[in-house]
Amino acid sequence: MIYLYKTLFLLSIVLQIIVTGTKHYREIIIVLMLTASNIYREKFNNSIILIIAESVLILIGAKTNNQFLMLLGYIVFDLSYKGMYRWTILAILAGVYFINKESVISFLLISGISGILGLVVERLEHREDEFKTALDDERRYRYELERTKLQLLNQSRDIAHIAEIKERNRIARQIHDSIGHSISGILMQLQAAVMIHDKDEAKSMELLKDSIDKLSNSLTVLRDTVHNIMPRENLGIEYIKEIIDNFHFCSVDFKHSGDFNLVPANIMEIITANIKEALTNVSKHSNAENVCIVIDINERYVRLLIKDDGTSMNMGKEGLGLSGMRERAQNAGGNISISFGPEEGFLIVCVTPLNMEGRGLFEGSNSGR
Repeated sequence: MIYLYKTLFLLSIVLQIIVTGTKHYREIIIVLMLTASNIYREKFNNSIILIIAESVLILIGAKTNNQFLMLLGYIVFDLSYKGMYRWTILAILAGVYFINKESVISFLLISGISGILGLVVERLEHREDEFKTALDDERRYRYELERTKLQLLNQSRDIAHIAEIKERNRIARQIHDSIGHSISGILMQLQAAVMIHDKDEAKSMELLKDSIDKLSNSLTVLRDTVHNIMPRENLGIEYIKEIIDNFHFCSVDFKHSGDFNLVPANIMEIITANIKEALTNVSKHSNAENVCIVIDINERYVRLLIKDDGTSMNMGKEGLGLSGMRERAQNAGGNISISFGPEEGFLIVCVTPLNMEGRGLFEGSNSGR
């Protein structure tokens, strides 16, 4: 914009000088010097010294042709653009002092417009720089957030694995201490009963009955132990139902199959996050009346299907929400497909592996729409 304004300004004033002046060679040299200085300032160094030198050249040219003073307008523009308002006023006063009376109003009009335009351009560029800085900061924060999220996801996977190992060790110790010792004692007692059976049948039968009682007690303890370590409910299923129950935009049909106890905590987190994101998109961008959510779980992977009957084309655009769903699935080694049709509605299918065997299903695949 600056280049365009100054080019048009110089051309208009120079043409006016040519039309009204005597076309002296000194005027041509001054115009060329002003043009060269302007190009140098715009490309390399926009210093106040060069601006002052151009002002002097304009005053020299005004001795031959008073219309040269009109060129002070772009000097006023440059000074205002640089925020040098005192120099701006000084340049205007110098022009008013040297220019002939017939051209004072035109000069003031040109200088005023140039000064205001320089100020506006400076403010706009300052706002643009602030916007670019804010955009760069936002992008950097988003990358840092994504990196932190990935680290937390990996840490949650490690924590879930460590918790599983600790729980296995606790169960093993409990069974060994409560059941193992009892069964070992019963085995020794049965062996003793067999050894003395021919010599003392009554004592042998007494040991046998006592072993049966102890074995019955051990079986009761074993049943209680297994009952205590079993989860009271399917892990995650109640939270998913709560999310769906709190969604009131339209009706939701939820179906599921398989054992939710097979799904690790980090995978369950991905499933619930994707369900919440999908339902949020439905409420914001879709005019759907029905949503269908299906979760299928087997030993290798978990499959999440979300389908609605909306017809809004805004749902077909992949924004931050859908990109986040895709990223979550890919970080877990899974695959996600997203499709939309005006008549078919919006469909999301996310398949996430539960183990290395399941991960092998998606090696080399690229998730796409």
